[in-house]
Amino acid sequence: MEEQTESWQLASGTWCRDRKSERWRLAITPNGTVANAKLSTQDVGRMIGAKRDTSSGQWFPSDFNYSPQTGTRLHVTISSLDSPWVPPYGASPLSDIARPLARGLRQTPAPLTLAGSSGRFDPVKTLPALAPGQYQFLVHKFDVVSPTLMAIEVEHGNFFVLLPESMTWIPLERPSGEIMAEGLKTSRGWRMEVVEAGGAATFYFPTASGLAAITLTLIGLSYAIKYFGEGPALAGPVAWAGQVWLPVLGVKGVVNLVGKAWGVAEPVVLPTSAPAPKNGFEAPVFDPLHVIWPCEEGQLVARLDPDGKVETDWIAWPEGLSPNFSSGCPYLSRSGFFSQLCRGGSLEYVQMGKADPERAAIDAPRLSTGHVSYRKAQRIDGDPWMQPEHVVDEASSEVVVPLIESEFDGAVIGLRIDAPQGVLALLESEDESHRAALQLQAENHPAVLFGALNVTRPWLISLFIYDAHLWVYHPELDHLFGWKLES
Repeated sequence: MEEQTESWQLASGTWCRDRKSERWRLAITPNGTVANAKLSTQDVGRMIGAKRDTSSGQWFPSDFNYSPQTGTRLHVTISSLDSPWVPPYGASPLSDIARPLARGLRQTPAPLTLAGSSGRFDPVKTLPALAPGQYQFLVHKFDVVSPTLMAIEVEHGNFFVLLPESMTWIPLERPSGEIMAEGLKTSRGWRMEVVEAGGAATFYFPTASGLAAITLTLIGLSYAIKYFGEGPALAGPVAWAGQVWLPVLGVKGVVNLVGKAWGVAEPVVLPTSAPAPKNGFEAPVFDPLHVIWPCEEGQLVARLDPDGKVETDWIAWPEGLSPNFSSGCPYLSRSGFFSQLCRGGSLEYVQMGKADPERAAIDAPRLSTGHVSYRKAQRIDGDPWMQPEHVVDEASSEVVVPLIESEFDGAVIGLRIDAPQGVLALLESEDESHRAALQLQAENHPAVLFGALNVTRPWLISLFIYDAHLWVYHPELDHLFGWKLES
């Protein structure tokens, strides 16, 4: 009796063809990965860039240019070629680990321009809800050819992939016998790095077992994980000076700096003089010369000495001042210095990474994305300690909480919120719901309102770009909402 299916060995992998229906389905990828049975033919086809007969809806191997059934030319189905999105905050992945492009600021290299008429208030697309949790979102090709969206449940390290045709979330299966170590307790300090080398991408993020290195097999709906550095992570990792670096808690409360180079089995472990921070480190900032992990007690600094070796230092904040991390990320001046907003008897910006820092007093809080700051609802381009030329709406209680800034065009996505008690009191409120309007403001342009939400701590929303849309996630929203961006 003739078998129902036949096997085809092609450059794109091993395919099965159903003789009766003449449908094709990928069975095994060229590297030997078996396609997970939970994936539909349509989802697999979209992920791997299979071709489609638009008249019949049938999917065929990418090796074919014409339909073997109808002879019509097949349609290429690779989805939007968005730049990969790596949280936080949308930094380009590192093709060269020795040249860090991300600086730990709330910036993205992607342009932020809404498509269509200005003032579009309602979202144009939605994505299905996720299980309760706090998520970060990653867009990458992984081991396929089409950019794919993954949601990372930060606290417990659960991974979910959005199936591009079914439009449903599906969890990745844990390695056999492996339980993902829990992540950081402080969500503000969480970040991840993506390093592409040797034709593969490795994802690094912090866990209670140290630095986690993840490799995904998307078609297999699985992943492999390795841990480096004995002890829980105290901060997010940084790809810098040829390695991925992460502070971990060593024995007897010592903070060690762990460095993992791609292709090297054993990590470098550098003891530091930093005391273990009570609440962990905040998100790091860095440039080619040094990395700074700030915390309430001070700053852990990694530098390159004249011989190119990494050395560490611990710098306390000036006496009488404490950092105000809720105000956003540090400010990066055009001259290349990071400054952190601190408060004591007054509000001051303090230069980071210096034992004897420069300080600049300000009259009112500033909230920053890195290059752009807001004084109440007024945008400041340049040094935040400089007084705006024209102070407007001084009597208004509205403030803008900036969320992310485009390095491409200087546009800033933020939240406009009424704060009668002041912006610092607003950011310290935990249980009260706030109505917030989403706004986009380009340099030298008025703000454009384009959405609204009413949730507790709306400034904790996750923003990301996928499929040429800007997406907004908050645990209290029933869906993910998206607005189309100009291409």
